[in-house]
Amino acid sequence: MTFNLSATSIEMSIAHLCKYGDTDVFPHLHEIAFFKDKMTDIVSELSSLDLDNYTPDSAMKALAPKSRYGFRITHQLCAIDTLLLLSAVVEIGDLIEQHRLPADSIADFSYRFSPRDKGQLFPSDHTYKDWLLSQQSHVQNSLKIKKVVKTDISDFYARINFHRLENLLDEAAHNNGAMRYIKKSIKIIRDKQSFGLPVGGTAARILSELALSDTDKALLDHGISATRFVDDFRIFLQEGDDPYDVLSFLAQQLSINEGLALNASKTDVLLRASFLQTIKSQTSEISDEVEGEALDILTADIYFDDEPDIKDIEALKAINLLGLLQDEVGKEDYDIGRIKVIFRALKITRPREAIQYVAGNFSELVVFAKEVVLLMQSLNEEFDGCFTQLTESVITATLEPPAASVQLIRTWLLELFTRGIVEISKKQFKEIERLPSVLDKRQLHIIRSKNQDVHFFRLNKGNIGQMSRFEQPAFIAGASCLPKDEYNNWLNTLKQRFSGPTDHIFLKWVQSNKDKVITKISSTIDSSSD
Repeated sequence: MTFNLSATSIEMSIAHLCKYGDTDVFPHLHEIAFFKDKMTDIVSELSSLDLDNYTPDSAMKALAPKSRYGFRITHQLCAIDTLLLLSAVVEIGDLIEQHRLPADSIADFSYRFSPRDKGQLFPSDHTYKDWLLSQQSHVQNSLKIKKVVKTDISDFYARINFHRLENLLDEAAHNNGAMRYIKKSIKIIRDKQSFGLPVGGTAARILSELALSDTDKALLDHGISATRFVDDFRIFLQEGDDPYDVLSFLAQQLSINEGLALNASKTDVLLRASFLQTIKSQTSEISDEVEGEALDILTADIYFDDEPDIKDIEALKAINLLGLLQDEVGKEDYDIGRIKVIFRALKITRPREAIQYVAGNFSELVVFAKEVVLLMQSLNEEFDGCFTQLTESVITATLEPPAASVQLIRTWLLELFTRGIVEISKKQFKEIERLPSVLDKRQLHIIRSKNQDVHFFRLNKGNIGQMSRFEQPAFIAGASCLPKDEYNNWLNTLKQRFSGPTDHIFLKWVQSNKDKVITKISSTIDSSSD
């Protein structure tokens, strides 16, 4: 069989990746800069690629912190496979949407597929805050609602049953080539395990909505009034309805049919008045609320990376954010979600005193590496060179636990060097140059290039065939520090050996952008993400 993606799906996916990135877990792929510059050529080539005869690579796996003593495995795909998987999902996005409850229903609220210009795949009026407002309106307009049950699914993405998802894909997009590629890709990503989706990417978000479509329908068919945003459920009870009864039905539906389980620690039953008060505190203007409630509002505002307005920013500046962060981090059982929100508020407000706080507490804060790095980048944009003294602290933190044990922490710490937030000399670089993982090596190649380590690239350019597809683009881009003639001659030899999708386009791109390729790939879009 033969299947080709449409040019429209690929264009849409490239625009989406360029605007939102490939994941909200890892630093975004360097190759997104290449996608942005060469969209037309990439679309032309990939729309001719037979996906039935193309086999994607496996994903890079990295341990990531989930709570103080909890962890999860996360995945990042190489750039082309990221693009192809998203494009395949976009290709059948309308079919998936038709398999769900109607979009005007409150029951199934999140990630409704509705492509817009400039890479937006979801409607702007279906954010988390819109979901809160829809619940508020629904309860206020029905005096019969007396209680609301709040619950969510435990380890949702990691526990999605792949065989069930396969069946749902068959139902939604029977015999569609995009569906075949999606199934093939996920099998490879998950190493043929029977459960789990890669966390953090848009393709997985859309597929996860399909995975719960039967549950949404089961609740409706059973006469249970409910609404869902991703894996968060709210169930509306009238006089005489038993919370235990509706929870047991949902638990049975998820367990028997989907292989999923409810999270008992996040299950609660609220009286009508209490529920409405909670919603009100999350949807008011920040300037109208006290510190804790203001941060709850920010949580709702930034769920889709929405920026608070100027008045909200001024209100945030009046909050002792560093004090709140210190209190939260110091708790034995801290709330990592709340800590992320405080970091986001600091990133928005950029208080000068945060520079000294981060520098003085760096080793204690590295477990929140992504949030710390993005805050440091924001502060560095406001106060240029404010972290020049932190080089040795970053090196030490990179080589010691928790970063030595948890890949994602180490990956984000290395971003401080790749983005130039913290400078590192050639001598200092020797302390970290032997970090072993492919994820490490990608970043090390960029740091070497920034330090003009011509000798390294000259010595190793003959070994590029032994590198993984995930590492090769970073090495090729890093080698741009070589003299022009030497670099061009080497790239010409690679054109004879590299024949994968878009390989030749990439080689021409780095060749024509030799003097600015490192700047291009270091200017990451996740500088504005939460």
